[in-house]
Amino acid sequence: MNDLSQKTSMQDIATALGISKNAVSLALNNKPGISESLRQKVIDCAISMNYGSYGKLESSRNKRVVAICVPSAISGFSQFYSSIYWTVERELASRGYRSLLTSVSSEMEESLQLPPVLTEGDVLGVIVVGTFAESYIAKISSVFKNLVLVDSHFVNLQINSVTTANLEGGYKATKFLIEKGFKRIGFLGKIDVFRAYKERFLGYQMALEESGFEVNPNFILTEENLFIPELNLERIANKIEANKLSSVFCANDRLAIRLMGKLQSMGYNIPKDISIVGFDDIENADIVSPPLTTVRVSRTELGKKATHILIDLIKGKNSNTSNIAIYPKLIIRNSVFDISD
Repeated sequence: MNDLSQKTSMQDIATALGISKNAVSLALNNKPGISESLRQKVIDCAISMNYGSYGKLESSRNKRVVAICVPSAISGFSQFYSSIYWTVERELASRGYRSLLTSVSSEMEESLQLPPVLTEGDVLGVIVVGTFAESYIAKISSVFKNLVLVDSHFVNLQINSVTTANLEGGYKATKFLIEKGFKRIGFLGKIDVFRAYKERFLGYQMALEESGFEVNPNFILTEENLFIPELNLERIANKIEANKLSSVFCANDRLAIRLMGKLQSMGYNIPKDISIVGFDDIENADIVSPPLTTVRVSRTELGKKATHILIDLIKGKNSNTSNIAIYPKLIIRNSVFDISD
């Protein structure tokens, strides 16, 4: 077997698959330039042909399993989260790991019940994508040392996590509106439920205070039922009208898009009558009318970084626990009017 390992070359793999040796090199060295499906074919071939260290994976291949754990309610946010967990799956596959996507219902979360794949399967580690209660994450961490959270972080739990720099993103969005000449800037988001929204609100608050504006509590729309589809758009729109808001920074794009639709139905011209900024840059953000100015979360980078951390944990290379925050990017479209001109 060792003789075969020494004799097998990249050219042998290239010949077997009918591709170039360069494509094989890109795949095995995890470099860009080829599709993920081709990369996986090369890795599978390297394992079956006992090429180098890949030959050692054959016997343990079925044991190289990582669970991707998501809330069952994630389907309502699929435009945001799907690219994260597909990135995680591709990154795992490119390194010879098999991923299992498993969902957790609200009933399971409340009763601290783990999905069967976590209790019955031979799982090396877990990547949690989305938001769970702190008690449920604590339950998972009591069973799995190799655990990474994506898009959530808990101050009381020392667990590796990868999040968006939400405070900085909220600051950037609000500062942009201030620079465009707006003074009556509202904030829309359920800050007492989602930590990310609270951080985005703090960024909003910081930008206002730094620019010499008073943070008017009437401009902060947080007490409404902000859960879609129960969103009380009528009440929110009436508050915006009563307080003569000239712009609104929304904690996510779905709120922003729904709000734009409601205001337009009331006769508002967006952005001339009121400007709107969202957060996330979901797929619909650039096709609504007008296209939404938003803060883009680097979902691919979130997934990649989380996967790299988990693999290091599995290999025993990472002894330091950290929360890594990835900076978002302001994407300027047509939902904001420049009144400073």
